[in-house]
Amino acid sequence: MKNITLLINSLTSGGAEKVLSVLITELVRQNHKVTLLSIENKNFYTIPDEVERVYLSSLKTDDSAIKKLLYLPLLAWRLKKYIKENGVTLIQSHMYRANYINILAKIFGSKHTVQVVEVTNINSFKVPLLTKKINLKLIEWLYPHIDLIVFLAERMKVDFFQHLPLEKPSVVINNPYDIEKIERLCGEEVDNFSFEDEKRYLVTVGRLDKQKNQQGIIEILNELDSDVELLVVGDGTSKEHLESRIDALNLKGRVHLLGNQSNPFKYIRHSDMFILNSREEGFPNVLVEAMLCGTAVISTDCISGPREILAPKSDILFQLKEGYEEAENGLLIPVDNSESLVQAINRLLSDPLLKEEYESKAKEDAKNYSLENIIKKYKDVLECVE
Repeated sequence: MKNITLLINSLTSGGAEKVLSVLITELVRQNHKVTLLSIENKNFYTIPDEVERVYLSSLKTDDSAIKKLLYLPLLAWRLKKYIKENGVTLIQSHMYRANYINILAKIFGSKHTVQVVEVTNINSFKVPLLTKKINLKLIEWLYPHIDLIVFLAERMKVDFFQHLPLEKPSVVINNPYDIEKIERLCGEEVDNFSFEDEKRYLVTVGRLDKQKNQQGIIEILNELDSDVELLVVGDGTSKEHLESRIDALNLKGRVHLLGNQSNPFKYIRHSDMFILNSREEGFPNVLVEAMLCGTAVISTDCISGPREILAPKSDILFQLKEGYEEAENGLLIPVDNSESLVQAINRLLSDPLLKEEYESKAKEDAKNYSLENIIKKYKDVLECVE
C-alpha cells in the first residue's frame, strides 16, 4: 500500500484546509496510509486518528509574514531530512508557503516528486503590496522546479500560464464535496438563531475581510425591503469594521454576525438565498456547498471559479461588467457593483418560480463535484490508483 504524503501550512479554518481534510478522510476510508506534514500546529478541521501527523516548526499562524519568509529555507532543510529518513518519493503540497518549502527541498537536493496545488489565481498577486510582490517573485523563481501543477479551475490554469509560460505537466481538479454529509448537516436544527416566517433571509459564509467583501452586502441592505435580513457566518480581521458599519447604518437588528460555525450548512439551507460577494477567488467552496444545500445563489463574476460553476457552458475568459446575468445555476453580478447586487437580490425575491428553479437545478449540477468523482482524479496524480 502506497504511503501518501501531503503538506500544508496548517489545518486552521479556511477553504484549502477544509478541502484537504475532506481528501484525507476519504483516502483513509479507502484504506490508504496518509501522512500529513504541517508547518504550524493549529487545527480547526479534524482528520482520522490513523493519519500520521508531523509538524515542521513551532511557528504560529499570527507570526509576521517576514518571519515566515525567513523560515522557508530552514523548513525546506527539515523537509529534505524527513524525506531522506522516511523514503518519501512524492509530496503534494497545498497553499503557497507549503509549496515553496516543497520545491526548495528539491532544490536543496531531495530526489522526491514535487506536486503543488494552486489555491489562488496568480493575478491576485499583481497588486502593489510588498507581500504580494514577494509571492509573485517566489513563484517565478521556484515553480520551474516542480513536476506537476494541480489547478482548481480552468481559468486559474489559463491565467497562470499566460503569466509564466512553463512547459510543465498540469491538471485541473475541482474541489471535492462530501454530498451525503452536507445534506445531513443541512437538516440539523438551528438552535442559536430564530428564523421568522414573516422575514426573508440572505446569508453569506466566509472569513471576514476585504477580499470576501461582506461590507458590500451590508451597505445595500437599506435599499431592500425592511423584512430582508442578512446572516454573516465567519470571522476575521474585518469584524470590528463591519460592526462599525452596521451601527452607522442603523442595521443592528437586520445584520447578524454569527461568527465561525462548525455547521454553516444549516444556516444556508434555512435562508432564502446565498450571496458570494468576493473580489477574487480560486475555486469558491462555499458556492458549491450552497448549491448542494438547495439554496439559490448570487455570486460576483470574479476571477476565478464562479463563472465555471454557475455558467459552465460560457466563455471562462468573459467577465461581467454591468447588470446581472441569469446563468445556468444562479445569478452572476459584476465585482464591486452595488446596483447590480440590489437588482439580482430583488430579481430572486420577486420571482419564486425562478428561485425554485435555481434551487433544484443547481443542487443537481453541484453533484458533479462529488467526493467520489474528484477523489479518483487525486488518486491518479498521487499514483495510488489500485
